Amino acid sequence: MLCLEQVPEQTNKRDPFFDNARFILVALVVLGHLVSPARANSDTIYFANNFLASFRMPALILITGYFSKRFYKDGFFQKITLSIFIPYLIFQSFYSLLNDVIYGHETLNVSLFYPSLAMWFMLSLFSWNILLLVFTKLKHPILISFLIGIGIGALDHAGHYLSISRTFVFFPFFLIGHYIGAESFNWLKRGYAKIISITSIGFSCLILSFFALPQARSYLLGRSPYIEIADSYVEGALFRIVFYFVMLLGIFSFFPWVSKRKTFFTHLSRRTAYIYILHILFIKIMYTLDLSSTIQPIHFIIVPIIWLVLTFFLSSDYVVQLTKPLIEGKIASGLFNQDNQSRNSKHQKLKEQLGKQE
Repeated sequence: MLCLEQVPEQTNKRDPFFDNARFILVALVVLGHLVSPARANSDTIYFANNFLASFRMPALILITGYFSKRFYKDGFFQKITLSIFIPYLIFQSFYSLLNDVIYGHETLNVSLFYPSLAMWFMLSLFSWNILLLVFTKLKHPILISFLIGIGIGALDHAGHYLSISRTFVFFPFFLIGHYIGAESFNWLKRGYAKIISITSIGFSCLILSFFALPQARSYLLGRSPYIEIADSYVEGALFRIVFYFVMLLGIFSFFPWVSKRKTFFTHLSRRTAYIYILHILFIKIMYTLDLSSTIQPIHFIIVPIIWLVLTFFLSSDYVVQLTKPLIEGKIASGLFNQDNQSRNSKHQKLKEQLGKQE
């Protein structure tokens, strides 16, 4: 789902390492959204959430890129349309209308151009797969993607609209994942990698401590042009380079701690799309009720419980069976089946005509 469920060509079975990593990262996205409102009342929570943001999406995007190696296969466009774009249209429409209801707007409008909360990732994921068709034909594609990611901030209107800013800011991590092989992850699975991780955590926290919490958050989210978050374009570009480095440190911080063996949640990695897309509904309800803006000692017990219950509930058989046609885009599969049948019919008629001519 989030990784299009593709297995790299060099292997014929799933690697628990990637399944574990993907599930943990999506679960951390849920946790980040749960505690986000409380950051205004606690610098510690704010800083911790910023640190999580330094690797949460970059690492998830890198893994997603790793599973994009078969983009050139037949049916590629159909697959990303059904599994990514159709779910985006469905749930972005729903969450857009929900916003109108929550905020008491007089008219209901479907906004497909401004992704709601975490839905930006779905739209960007679709775009990244399309961009592969262009960037895989370039020399030094990763370097070019980083330069574009730095330069996009200079466009004053390249912000939240169509997730343009985030698409290009995070695209380098998708490309890195696309180009690296399984062997590149092997050293991250070794014991000494944990020493590198601890060092990376130290450097990452040190760099983050030099920035104001809101400023660091803005750069880590990657959705704002420089005119909104920096004193000049030059400063914005330099800081984006710094935060690219922080994100790379974050990636090195995370992966060495991921289990290489099957765990009780390994199989749930196939359901991360359900967790990712559906948790937005609960987060919106929570934000509306203002349930987590204040901090009480009891919250340090309640929030982890809510987090775990929500994560495992959204990956349960009941939820999957109920929402599968929507989450996996199968509700629109008939459109492609008709097209395929029409194409096969034309091919069959052509073969028959050629046979008669012979």
